[in-house]
Amino acid sequence: RSHAFGKAKSSHELFLHMKELYDKSGKAALRPNNVVYNSVMNACAFSVGDLEEQSQALEIANKMLVGLDESPHGKPDQVTYGTYLKVVNNQMPPSEARDQVVHTVFRKCAKDGMVGELVLRQLREMGMEEMYEQLVGQSSWGDFQLSDLPSEWTCNVIEGKRQRRWQFRR
Repeated sequence: RSHAFGKAKSSHELFLHMKELYDKSGKAALRPNNVVYNSVMNACAFSVGDLEEQSQALEIANKMLVGLDESPHGKPDQVTYGTYLKVVNNQMPPSEARDQVVHTVFRKCAKDGMVGELVLRQLREMGMEEMYEQLVGQSSWGDFQLSDLPSEWTCNVIEGKRQRRWQFRR
């Protein structure tokens, strides 16, 4: 989490270079998987700077979310959705447009069965109590478990860093 200006753009350029090398060589070690996509999004989430920098970070995060969804090498997981929500929280000012983005992303996340702890935490951190209750059906202050949510919302979540990493070794 450096404070370097332009890190969203730099990480995206590194991603594109890695993808190009993979496309040319076919080496599995260069294949862009969820970890790579999520890392670029994380750089976008913590980009600091002027309005242009924020817009660029949001644009890159959008490309990464769509790109991963269309990729033959992985699909968005709970880390992807949680990190994307962090990008939205950090790079978009509160507005109706931001609310629409959060609503759309959460619905896609739930449809994909990827509502995990990280996604719920990011929603809570956004401080949108009414939106949280509308989306989740519970108060953000309530004491509830993932198991209290509809099972189709959480059915594909793999909690824990070790377990998620294991899936990429198969």
